[in-house]
Amino acid sequence: MFWLREIAGWLLVALGVFTFGVAYFEWIRFGRVYPAGPLILIGIFVFRGGIHLLKVAVAARLCQQPEPKRPRPVDSARLR
Repeated sequence: MFWLREIAGWLLVALGVFTFGVAYFEWIRFGRVYPAGPLILIGIFVFRGGIHLLKVAVAARLCQQPEPKRPRPVDSARLR
């Protein structure tokens, strides 16, 4: 299930970067700064959503791994 989240996260990150590119190459480059503002804001939210999904997917993958075995603590009363 975490693979779906990871793929969706990467797609959202790519969509956010694409949105930044559209805002730059279509509007800011030609001097139309005001229409680019809302698109950049949308790109920020989409990009951050993708980063959040990637973090959740990595955390889910780590939680499914078995816990490493720890050595038992030495009882100091048995050493005397």
